[in-house]
Amino acid sequence: MGLNAAKIKGNGAERIEQPNIEPGTYPGRLVQIIDLGLQPQRPYKGQDKPPAHEIMLTYELVDEFMVDKEGNPVEDKPRWISETLPFHGLFAEKAKSTQRYFALDPTKAAEGDFAKLIETPVNITIVNNPGKDGKIYDNVATISTMRAKDANNCPPLVNPAKVFDSSAPDVEVFNSLPQWIQDKIKGNLNYEGSALQKLIEGGKKDKPAPQPKQEVPEEQVNDDAPY
Repeated sequence: MGLNAAKIKGNGAERIEQPNIEPGTYPGRLVQIIDLGLQPQRPYKGQDKPPAHEIMLTYELVDEFMVDKEGNPVEDKPRWISETLPFHGLFAEKAKSTQRYFALDPTKAAEGDFAKLIETPVNITIVNNPGKDGKIYDNVATISTMRAKDANNCPPLVNPAKVFDSSAPDVEVFNSLPQWIQDKIKGNLNYEGSALQKLIEGGKKDKPAPQPKQEVPEEQVNDDAPY
């Protein structure tokens, strides 16, 4: 086999580079809600930011599909797009998580519980942004409520929905996540001594002092940082 890692294919299959999604607004459904725990934040405009609880929201697009090596759409493999955002209480009206919640549940029927919104139809506006590595990435600019008529006609999810809550962890769901997401969750600042750590590692490490909760005044909450 040799030791050239660049020549080893993952899972025995060739990875097919997918084209960027054309900017625009697409119908889809919320397919994953992943609680990432308390995560360090990158400085913004030269200012340090306190750690923040983060969630990842993933949307399955209704009419955009993965392509095969010939560039043909594979219609049983819809495209997914994800976004990671700080998770604030609904009192924080300017927070991106609040805006996402009310796009999914404008009448607050779920009483603030994101988990109850899994599989909800929604419109996803996608943009293309350059990364520091020179590549162009697909990003979620915003989401908006789907009108009732369109929601009623929206096809069901192709892939199984997943919800992971770090306060009540399901190890089967955790183990089904990609390794990089597992690593991010295990790297969160409250992982040591947590219920998840005890479940998957036997809780052999001592629980450190809990991280102080960062209370951010509502008027200071602004998640409008670049993608």
